[in-house]
Amino acid sequence: MKIATLLAPAAIAAALLATPAFADREDLTADPFMFMKMADADKDGMMSKQEAMKLVEKAFDKADANKRGKLDMKQLEQFLKDLMKGGA
Repeated sequence: MKIATLLAPAAIAAALLATPAFADREDLTADPFMFMKMADADKDGMMSKQEAMKLVEKAFDKADANKRGKLDMKQLEQFLKDLMKGGA
């Protein structure tokens, strides 16, 4: 899977989170320390691009229930929710 393919949903997530509809949601954007703790697999105190992409991939794969490699609007909403919970 191309990095650009994975970065597009992350960019969408960032844009949507800046909108009022997502502003009041309880998520990890309110506590970056918790997001870092979840993403920092090697525990070096920093989040690498690879660590971030693992979270994005995990959240995308979970939302892509039918394994088409694409998300419809309902799946996109689930993807964004899971991504902000640390890819869970």
